[in-house]
Amino acid sequence: MKTFLFLLLTSLIFVGCQPKEPPTDMPPKDDAIKMRYEKNLASVKAAISAFENEKLDEFGTYVSDSVVYVPAMYGSPQTNKEGWKNLLSTFTTEFDSIRLTNALYLPGIDSVTHVPDGSVRYYGTWVSRHKSGVKTAVRFYAVYEFGAEGKIIYAQDYFDVTGLLAAVAPKKSK
Repeated sequence: MKTFLFLLLTSLIFVGCQPKEPPTDMPPKDDAIKMRYEKNLASVKAAISAFENEKLDEFGTYVSDSVVYVPAMYGSPQTNKEGWKNLLSTFTTEFDSIRLTNALYLPGIDSVTHVPDGSVRYYGTWVSRHKSGVKTAVRFYAVYEFGAEGKIIYAQDYFDVTGLLAAVAPKKSK
């Protein structure tokens, strides 16, 4: 009986230490999707750089004329390319030294199939100085989908707009 238990325990340890097979429901690596993601990522980084350098016309070259942009502000309806550029213009007018820090870029996935689709999303912290002198640091998340021409066709931002506005609002005297 001891021998049987010893063999059983040894077998279980041996089987338990074997490398697991990859799950069969994982999508195969697709070089075309990876290449599309890398190209789109380069466009996102270039668009961010253009915004940081207050070159909104250059920013616009990475955005489709038919883009759907969903701003983070409560109650704001989705808008188009000009609406997005106008919002960015407000930021570049009100804030100086706008820079993205601690950026983490990730591939996006199709919302139905959950398979990578070449879209780009990122987390980061936007730092700046408001024209009042207040330094800001806003955590940010964004999702960008791309069309066949390689331009952004859908964008949605997530950040605490109300907190940002409260931070730079003039303080009331007591």
